[in-house]
Amino acid sequence: MTKQKIDVEGILNTLAAVRKQVPYLADAPTRDTAAATALLAGGDEALELFEMETLANALESFAGELSDSIETAQQQAMAGALEIYYAAEKLAKDPEHAHLVPYVEQMRAVYRRDFGREIPKR
Repeated sequence: MTKQKIDVEGILNTLAAVRKQVPYLADAPTRDTAAATALLAGGDEALELFEMETLANALESFAGELSDSIETAQQQAMAGALEIYYAAEKLAKDPEHAHLVPYVEQMRAVYRRDFGREIPKR
C-alpha cells in the first residue's frame, strides 16, 4: 500500500485564508522558504519530516491565535453587555422607565450566578 502524500502547501494556504477571515487574529507570519529549499538536498524523507513539523507548528500557532481571538471577542461582548446594564440601571431609577427594573434585577442575578460576585460598579 502506498502512502498518500499530504498536501502541506495546500493546508497552509487554507489555514492562511481561514486566518484572514477570523476577527482579532494577528497577521500570519511569512514562511521561510530558504530552509525548505535547503532540505531538498536531504531527500524526500527529510523534506516530508520538515513539512510535517511546519504544518504542526502552523496548526499549533493557529490554535493559540484562535484562543486569543475568542478571548478578545468575549471581553468585548462582556464590555458591551455591561454598558447595556449600566444604561438600564440608570434608566430604571427614573419612574418613567420602571418597567426596566425586572430586567436589571435579572441581569444582576445572571451575572451573580455565572461569576459568583456582584456586577462591578462603574
